[in-house]
Amino acid sequence: MPESLRRLSYRLLAGGFYAVLLAAALWAGFELGQERVTSLMQPELAAFDAERLDVVAERDALRGALAAAMREQVIAERSRQIDREMARALTDQLKEAQDARLDLNRELLYLKRLVQEGDRGALRVQDLRLVSEGPPKAFRYTFTLTQVVPGFSESTGHIRFEIEGRTPSGAVTLSLADLPSAAPRALPIALEYLQSLSGTFELPGDFEPTGLLIGIEPSDDRLIPTSESFPWAPTIEAPSPGGSLEEALSKPRPERDANFRVSSTFGASTALSGRRGLKFDIF
Repeated sequence: MPESLRRLSYRLLAGGFYAVLLAAALWAGFELGQERVTSLMQPELAAFDAERLDVVAERDALRGALAAAMREQVIAERSRQIDREMARALTDQLKEAQDARLDLNRELLYLKRLVQEGDRGALRVQDLRLVSEGPPKAFRYTFTLTQVVPGFSESTGHIRFEIEGRTPSGAVTLSLADLPSAAPRALPIALEYLQSLSGTFELPGDFEPTGLLIGIEPSDDRLIPTSESFPWAPTIEAPSPGGSLEEALSKPRPERDANFRVSSTFGASTALSGRRGLKFDIF
């Protein structure tokens, strides 16, 4: 080997050795610097991590509070809705109570007038039920007649049962005698305490009913003619019996005493919804 090539190889080996030593020195310096930097930044990193955990906990707490607030809002809205419904129901009940009180006041004035004018009696329609039958325009009815003045003698006469409504030609009032299918077609009165009456009828196809009118036509002047109007409100339930005589006698009835007290349940029973009209024809 020539001397020049040998010297060149020695130089290359020496250069490689120096390069390895330099790299090792740089690596050792990097490791030492990294450990120092890590040791210096460790407290800050720990504080940052703790702060991050606090932020996460606060976020979860806010989410829980938001969910609770939304639940409370739903509950409050429901409570307001219930309050509105209760207020509406109480308003309706108050109106019904006021209407019932007006009816009782009218009956009280009427009874006072009866007492002032003498021993004349009157009948009252109670427990009226109107049921739609199977065929179209076919109906079944039942109601009870009671004495307005307790202890009055036997009452006789007949019932005027009329259906008010409209046809294409205008307003029309039909009686049972005008309806060929009505059974019975006449309703006689013969009672001492109460009388239950029932029957069926079928209306013409072009007749649209709007109400009922039940009039009391006495056979003598000891009984006062009366009439009561009812809204047209048939049901699909079968009418219940008017009740036995013993059941009727066990119900509270108005009495004429020194203070002229009238029971609050007097004349308040009816199966048709809506306000009904009561008319007394005193001669």
